[in-house]
Amino acid sequence: MSEQRSKKFQWISLAYLILFMLAVFSPSLVTRDYFGVHETHVEEFLIFVFGFTGIAIFMFYEKLMEKKEKENQEIMDACEQAKKELVSSYQYIGSVNRQLDLLKKLINDTSVSMYEQAKLSKDLLHSLASAASVSFGGAPALLRFVHLDKLRTEGEFHFPNHKDNNNWRIANKELKRVHEENRISSFENEGESLILVPSDQRSGSLKAFLIVKDIDNRSKDFDPSVLKVFVNQAELVFRDLRQVDKNEADSPLGHVEAVAREVKGEID
Repeated sequence: MSEQRSKKFQWISLAYLILFMLAVFSPSLVTRDYFGVHETHVEEFLIFVFGFTGIAIFMFYEKLMEKKEKENQEIMDACEQAKKELVSSYQYIGSVNRQLDLLKKLINDTSVSMYEQAKLSKDLLHSLASAASVSFGGAPALLRFVHLDKLRTEGEFHFPNHKDNNNWRIANKELKRVHEENRISSFENEGESLILVPSDQRSGSLKAFLIVKDIDNRSKDFDPSVLKVFVNQAELVFRDLRQVDKNEADSPLGHVEAVAREVKGEID
């Protein structure tokens, strides 16, 4: 019992004692009739008043204690909630730190790959899809490159790359809507929840999208904006690959190879 509550209890006990003594000594306090009321009735009235006052004080004190206990419980609940939120915050910070470590490694590996290779390889795009999947807890991921004007798929890279994972039923029209809204969006597809992440590139007709399956509602404990790094790098690599292919096709050797393919097709 707290000191403040103990003092209040002492005052209540003292009030009870005074009222009890007044009730006991009522016959001695009343020695005659008052205002035509018999002495006995006056004594009974005083005993009733003292008793009622004691009960009223007791009820008031009980209500006061209930209010205090409720306030204490609310404070304890608030402390418990704050503790849970603090633990959750530490877990989130730990998750973000792991994601940042992964991103640092990815950026470093990508830079090294770009310097070491004379030409960028499409394997790098598969690596980006793989890294995006790993960062999202191993969920299946798809990098899709779309020509927005024609709503045509220019390229796709899956992870994991097997037959069961190559059936992503999502229209490019839906992806164009995500591009126009310029925000990360969610999409329900045959009972599966998908996270749609557009690249930050706003100019040009080519657009990269990263699509990951939100298995077990992992997006609650994950910042999807982290995935922007993967889709932005993927678009940069894909654009460079297209430019290299275009330059090769425009070269004299490229024209010779194209003619050879046409001749071979006619012979076949």
